[in-house]
Amino acid sequence: MLPFLKNIVKRAPGPLVRGATFLYRLTPPSFRYGRGFKKALALLQQSEHWDTGELEQYQQRRLESLLNHCYSNVPYYRKVFDERGLKPGDIQVPDDLKKLPFLTKEIVRKNKKDLLATNFSFWSREAAHTSGSTGSPLNFFVDNATMSMNRALALRHLAWVGYKEGDPVAVFKEPLSGRHGRFKDYDPVTRELRLTLTRSDDTELEHIFEALETFKPTFISAWPSSLYILARWIDRHKPLKHRPKFLITSSENLYPHVREQIESTFRCQLSDWYGQEESVAIAMQCSHSGKYHVQMELGILELMPREDGYDEIVGTCLHNFAMPFIRYKSGDLAVKGGESCTCGRKHPTIDGIIGREADLIVTPERKLVSPLGMNYAFYYLNEIKEGQIIQHDLNTLLVKIIPWEKLSEDTIATLRNQLTEHVKSSSMEFVFECVDEIPRLKSGKRPFVISNLRSQDFD
Repeated sequence: MLPFLKNIVKRAPGPLVRGATFLYRLTPPSFRYGRGFKKALALLQQSEHWDTGELEQYQQRRLESLLNHCYSNVPYYRKVFDERGLKPGDIQVPDDLKKLPFLTKEIVRKNKKDLLATNFSFWSREAAHTSGSTGSPLNFFVDNATMSMNRALALRHLAWVGYKEGDPVAVFKEPLSGRHGRFKDYDPVTRELRLTLTRSDDTELEHIFEALETFKPTFISAWPSSLYILARWIDRHKPLKHRPKFLITSSENLYPHVREQIESTFRCQLSDWYGQEESVAIAMQCSHSGKYHVQMELGILELMPREDGYDEIVGTCLHNFAMPFIRYKSGDLAVKGGESCTCGRKHPTIDGIIGREADLIVTPERKLVSPLGMNYAFYYLNEIKEGQIIQHDLNTLLVKIIPWEKLSEDTIATLRNQLTEHVKSSSMEFVFECVDEIPRLKSGKRPFVISNLRSQDFD
């Protein structure tokens, strides 16, 4: 669908949105997504069998085209090159990108107009934005080539875990478009059941459980937090009869104990996908190991060491010529990879995704603490359904808790001790609040950690 028509339909009344969506899905993907999608699929079919050298050559060709385009058509990058006395030809290989500065969210906000390519019209780009879970949403633009590559890579991920055209898929993610208050929607054209978790009360969880048992999906694609809550509800209430072939998670940090719970309840393997709305780097797991394969066809991924010992993901999208992002600091943290995957694919790997920089807790002693251990502290406390940690200042953490039924003093004491042990700060105070609901973001996500600190608060 053309970007401007898509934006118009999004603002239409619910019945019109549902009708337009149904007609849209009746069209074949080649028409629905255009020639760019067909071209991206063809590329991925070829590159699936490339060796490391061929993947690197592809990146170099794309990078050369991108840099020449930026110098000729993107005012921001023309200025960056000129200020450094550089020409596009001075950057021949991905490692040469170090000659250019990082791009940050703040730079994008301040230079949004100058980052737009002058040879792209308004009608040939589509507005996009981040969820704003770490502060104000970032608004930007993408072009059809980027969207096409993202869709093609999503199909590659499904194919890597055994998907065949026509397999029933349940998608368990964002609120349903044009379906306010509804938790499910079935698309008979694509054989896709769309589910959303808004309140996470027993009634809603039971309805979602029954919908999955009736639909019997071969694959479930979901946010980890939604599957985790459902898995714990299932273990407490009803045995799961239908066993999916594979689970796919994305868009949120997948903690090891959360993966363990989900795979145990659904009795099948889980494959995670890493990416961002900005589409500067994508990495995904196959069915052979827990390593994340960096998708070199989409972009160039750099891991930049930080003083705290973590590595930040910096990405360069090789397809978004409408608003290029070069050396974009994602704020996401990862664990470097080493050995190649046993599947034999030649994409480089990273061993794990830690989460976002904004997920880190800052202690009064100015030390950064990973949310992993804090999330794990909730894991074996059977009275707790959901939890969230909010940091308003350096000295206090607000801990919101949704209990399954009631919350005992023993559980609060245990949680306090475990959180204190993990934070390792005698000055940090914990304030516990028992709530009926933890509000989700507009996107439908519910982050485990929300930090309201500014960087100057702990410099």
